[in-house]
Amino acid sequence: MQVIFNIDGKHSSSRQSAIALGTFDGIHLGHRELIRHLNEQKKLGLTTIVYTFLSHPMSRLAPGSTPDQIMLLKEKIIAFSRLGIDTLVLNPFSDEFLHQSHEEFLQRLVSSYNVKTLIVGFNFRFGFKGQGDTGYLEEASRRYGFDLICVPPVKLDGRIVSSTLVRSLVAEGYVEDAAHALGMPYTIAGKVIKGFGRGTLLGFPTANIARPMQKVIPKPGVYAVICKVEGNFYRGAANVGFNPTFEGNSLSIETHLVDFKGSLYGKRMRVYFMKRIRDEVKFDSPEELKDQIKADVTKANNLIYKTHLLW
Repeated sequence: MQVIFNIDGKHSSSRQSAIALGTFDGIHLGHRELIRHLNEQKKLGLTTIVYTFLSHPMSRLAPGSTPDQIMLLKEKIIAFSRLGIDTLVLNPFSDEFLHQSHEEFLQRLVSSYNVKTLIVGFNFRFGFKGQGDTGYLEEASRRYGFDLICVPPVKLDGRIVSSTLVRSLVAEGYVEDAAHALGMPYTIAGKVIKGFGRGTLLGFPTANIARPMQKVIPKPGVYAVICKVEGNFYRGAANVGFNPTFEGNSLSIETHLVDFKGSLYGKRMRVYFMKRIRDEVKFDSPEELKDQIKADVTKANNLIYKTHLLW
């Protein structure tokens, strides 16, 4: 897959192309259905392009209301590379983009690319104040001579799968449901940093990863997880929260890895959230906490053993 950082907005191609448009935060089942339609255009000899943004448009439209991300940019690039598209074009959401009318956007797109098929979601809107929609694209497709594919919504348990839904599920701790909506478990990755060492004193050493500030954080509690470190996978239990037993006041993500030996400090670790086990609670003593951690690790180990092969 070719990745284009279209900073100056001048990237173009004369190859006959199928182009998918969208924000693509999370690359959930709805996005994957859109990409499936995109890849089908290869049968017609078209090159496939995803045309999207470097950052979420809300970071410019309403900076104070920018939603936490499901995938960071690097994660998104890797996910797209696995979906088999030819080219990923990443555009800055600049002031020019912000104030561009829907007509100007489409004229610029068709003048830069030899568009034969355009693929969008059922609720796609674009241009200044979102004035462009699928109805406009339907009419414009006849003028510009391209085929338009509007992908209908994908539903899960009666709910339309969307980035908003996935964020809500993760934030409320429903990581199993989020995994089904994403087509894979929700993940957070970071460098392992030094914590207070309380887990080691309790007999359950934990890896504390630096929290990525832009990512959606699961609801505080204990989770069954799978962790990836240096290409190897380990089962474990992660605590997301504030360590109330020790009067903690800052949120952390601390994970005990089953069967891991050695030091994790300074290494990069990815945590896959499989299932929420319980709320975070304050215990009367470290001994009570130790007993509960032992029970959590046993439960997490058993749960993951039964479920991890799903992905």
